[in-house]
Amino acid sequence: MISCIFFSGKYKLDFFTTHNQFYLCDSAFTGTTGDTTFWNSDAQNARLGTTEDIIGIKTASYGHIKAELDVLNTPDPEKDFSKYDHVVEGSVKLSSGIMEILNFPDTKIMLKAIVTPGRYRVRIYSYSIKNVNPEEDEGTDHYKITLWPGDDKGRKVLKTFKEE
Repeated sequence: MISCIFFSGKYKLDFFTTHNQFYLCDSAFTGTTGDTTFWNSDAQNARLGTTEDIIGIKTASYGHIKAELDVLNTPDPEKDFSKYDHVVEGSVKLSSGIMEILNFPDTKIMLKAIVTPGRYRVRIYSYSIKNVNPEEDEGTDHYKITLWPGDDKGRKVLKTFKEE
C-alpha cells in the first residue's frame, strides 16, 4: 500500500506580473491561456480563468501582487465573506504533484510547492480592490488563495465585486 503525504502550508507572495493576472498551475500543465475560452466574459466577470491544469487569477493592479496562499488538508471552512470584495472558487488538476504560481507574460515561477497529485479546489479572496487603477503597477489590492483536495470542477462566484 502506497500512502501519499499532502504538504499543507502557508506561503507569502510578493512579486511583479503584468496585464492584471497571474497563474496557479501544475508544473507540467498542458492547458493554454491564450484561446478565447480562457479569459471569456464569464471568466473576466468571475475574475478567474480556467483550464484543466491551470487557472488565471485576475488582479486589480497591473503589476505588483501581494498575496498569501494556504494549502489545506480539508475544505476551506470560511463562510463569512463580508471583509472581502470578491470571492470565487475554481478547480485545478495537479497531476505532477508540483503546484506553481507563475507571473505573466513570461511565466516565471514565483512559488513551487509539493502536493499530492490530484484535483483541487481553489478559492480566491480579493480585497482592497476598490479604487485601484488597473493600469498602475502598485495598488491596494491583496489576494488570499486557499487550495484543498476536491473533485468539484465548476467555477463558482461566492461574492461578486460590484464596480461603482
